[in-house]
Amino acid sequence: MRSSAFFASIFIALSSSSAIAQSESEDRRMAQENFAEADKNGDNRLDRDEFRIFIDANADDEIGRSSMVRRWRLYRTAFRRVDANKDDVITWQELDAMGRR
Repeated sequence: MRSSAFFASIFIALSSSSAIAQSESEDRRMAQENFAEADKNGDNRLDRDEFRIFIDANADDEIGRSSMVRRWRLYRTAFRRVDANKDDVITWQELDAMGRR
């Protein structure tokens, strides 16, 4: 399995059907809320601890494959893959870009 495809589905899965598209829209909205809640210091970026909170919240909401990341404890691997510019924080833009790959 291609790793970028695996982690792209952390918060949404891509599909063309309208029912699934509506579900994607809801998943995206919930993921954005989870991002904001996980961002404890309000800097619009997630450090490693905040990213774990974000993944766990997404897993609780059954968004993408976050439950698999949590089950297999792949937080570090997921963080490294999403952190495109390697600045040790995750922005919503990085998550969004990963979702479109």
